[in-house]
Amino acid sequence: MDIISSAPHIPYFTTSRYRVSAMVELAKPSKGESGADLGAGDGRISIAFAKKGVTMDAFEIDEKLRILAKENIGKEGLENINLLNEDFWLSNLSKYDIICCYPMPDIMGRLEEKLKRELKPGARVVLNYFPFLHWKEKKIKDNIYLYVK
Repeated sequence: MDIISSAPHIPYFTTSRYRVSAMVELAKPSKGESGADLGAGDGRISIAFAKKGVTMDAFEIDEKLRILAKENIGKEGLENINLLNEDFWLSNLSKYDIICCYPMPDIMGRLEEKLKRELKPGARVVLNYFPFLHWKEKKIKDNIYLYVK
């Protein structure tokens, strides 16, 4: 199934264990919350949040990365991760408590607008390296940004 999107795709970069741990620490996830990993790559961020009891939707449109993520999720035996072959730009993200993303500078404005428009009050957004331009961060740790709507 081909996915068509009007937005640029996010290239894959491996996120270090330290950065994944820092993302979880900043987001302070609670069991029973729902989360979305926008561009899940190998699944490591989704896995870390799922281990904390968050039901994760892992958006990944690259077939090779989806296969890798499926293998990694399977090794962990986690059942609270839904690996989605969907473009998050075309999805309504309003149901999520936590959004994780390793975005690139060229999408920051559009991503910020989408999340401000769609997320419910109190939802948290955790970004690697690149901050939003107009949304004031709640906390920063080693270029990982936490935002709360």
